[in-house]
Amino acid sequence: MKSIRAVMMMGLLWGGAALAAKGEADMRGLTVSVGGGVEGYSGELAPRLDAGATYGATLTAKPSRVLGFELGYTGAVNTIDLGAGSSAATNPQLVRNGGQAVATLGLTASPIQPYILGGVGVNRYNVRKGGDALGYRDDTAGAIPMGAGVRFYSGSIVADLRGSYNLLFSEEFAPESRINTDPNNTNFASGGTFNGTLNVGATW
Repeated sequence: MKSIRAVMMMGLLWGGAALAAKGEADMRGLTVSVGGGVEGYSGELAPRLDAGATYGATLTAKPSRVLGFELGYTGAVNTIDLGAGSSAATNPQLVRNGGQAVATLGLTASPIQPYILGGVGVNRYNVRKGGDALGYRDDTAGAIPMGAGVRFYSGSIVADLRGSYNLLFSEEFAPESRINTDPNNTNFASGGTFNGTLNVGATW
């Protein structure tokens, strides 16, 4: 009887260990994720552009539980702020499409993992719905993303909640004044972007 109990106990322990191993968070490997959130502008660009939707897709390689490398596509659509009392028939927009390479460093090796990030990116800005008549123009600019977030791992599924700030450079898409119809005025507003996003993906 004791031997049967011992075998049963060993079986339960082995089964529990197997289930625990099966449910372990997969924190290494390749992860593909998609998501979206909100993006706004700072500095001189803040009063020129309203906050809008951002979206993207990311390929992440994690050689260890704490170190990660990302290649991502990001996009956003922001409405150009015409100011109070505007009677414009359409809402002109600034559409951003870009890519970025980012390194992340986990602050813990646990399945709930806070982390910091930094990298470099490039963005293409296109003006839509009459924004060019207000002095806005298509442009390509660089960005230095930096921020922090929290990843939640469960098996092969990962959810990533992050906030980041992008320091823009060589940006020449928004006029220094709110509405500029003078094509000879080459003064442009400077600033950066901030966003909050939630991405969900799977790891292989």
